[in-house]
Amino acid sequence: MSNKSFFKNWGDIGIWIIVAIFAMISVVAVFSSSSFLARGADVTRVNFLIEQLQSVALGFISLFVLYLIPMKLYRSFSFLAYFLAVALIICGLIFGDTINGANRGISIGGRTIQVLEPAKIAIVLYLARAIEHFKIDNFWKYLLYLILPVAVLCLLVIVSSFSSALIIAVLSLLTLIIAGINWKYILATIGIGVAAFLMLFFIYTQISPSTHITSDGIEVVAEQDSKKEQSVFYKVFNRFGVIVDRFSQHSITSESVDISEKSEAELDEIRQSENAKIAIREGGLLGKGPGNSTQRYHLSLAFSDFIFAFIIEEYGLFFATFIMLLYLAFLARTINIGMECTTKYASLVSIGLGMLITIQALIHILVNVRVIPITGQTLPLISHGGTAYVFLSGAVGIILSISRNVNQRKRVEPEKKSVENEKV
Repeated sequence: MSNKSFFKNWGDIGIWIIVAIFAMISVVAVFSSSSFLARGADVTRVNFLIEQLQSVALGFISLFVLYLIPMKLYRSFSFLAYFLAVALIICGLIFGDTINGANRGISIGGRTIQVLEPAKIAIVLYLARAIEHFKIDNFWKYLLYLILPVAVLCLLVIVSSFSSALIIAVLSLLTLIIAGINWKYILATIGIGVAAFLMLFFIYTQISPSTHITSDGIEVVAEQDSKKEQSVFYKVFNRFGVIVDRFSQHSITSESVDISEKSEAELDEIRQSENAKIAIREGGLLGKGPGNSTQRYHLSLAFSDFIFAFIIEEYGLFFATFIMLLYLAFLARTINIGMECTTKYASLVSIGLGMLITIQALIHILVNVRVIPITGQTLPLISHGGTAYVFLSGAVGIILSISRNVNQRKRVEPEKKSVENEKV
């Protein structure tokens, strides 16, 4: 491809426009919503504006670099990407920093890398390559080459984040369905997955520490169970306790909860969910206007986990609906690109990465409108956060690389036909 034709072919223009709109919304929303965080860190919101501008800049660099990489290199390194993602998660579990009670990040050069984010992209690349490379003609090959790698990744991820493991599982299942895998295999996988989850949950109930209340009203863990709680084995299943707590907290409100029975962290989660609900109610259809939010002073994660509720408060339900339509348009564009691909690998990668971003956005929105419990999933390409923004921008870059190849092929094919007709 000549340099002249290369710069004429930028891939799917619609996706470029959507990502640019998300970037503008991100900078404005994070700047306006960071009041609580700025007050706690004893800095101004300008600091977080600069930080988010840096994240957006790094995101576009990541996008452009991965956009330039030819699809044949992605195909060649798909298996390696999976094993690197697994190794990174293991390093995070051993050496990582504790974030919200789990080892999710590794500090490098003063910046924290979220080890779970690359895994979401890596599993899409792996499954697309495995489905294309291996001849899945029986159930045992299906289990060995497709399900086992997904299961290993989910087990590693669930230690730190159940919602991330769920995203990976659902994304993998949808990818297998789109790839046309035998429905009997799919149904068997769902059954095995449910059974495995119930078994792990049962193990958690057997090893979870028991407590008792002293005469002073203080909750104390039994000595033998206190030692058990510190064991590595218990920590592996600790996320099940978080799941139970969040589902129980989801059914109560800050007015009905008994403060004496809840920790400060549990109360903060309840307050966040309640404040998000207040923000949505006060925003109405048109919102309060830019900079007029009141819940940003009370909603501790308005800039990340609850940025959708904050956007509704300031810009209204109409603008929030526009954002949801942008995610649907993004998914539609990735599906269209996938349908125009000539190889199964490129098609599955485009659609898979499009589903990844859309599924995560859907989970974030459902949390903010209080349909499901708090998950900690950010709003893709909008929420504050360096690692997630950079890696998801990179995922968009891969999609655009595929669309560039599609456009190049569509332009070359008519030229070839024209030359052949002239020869005749």
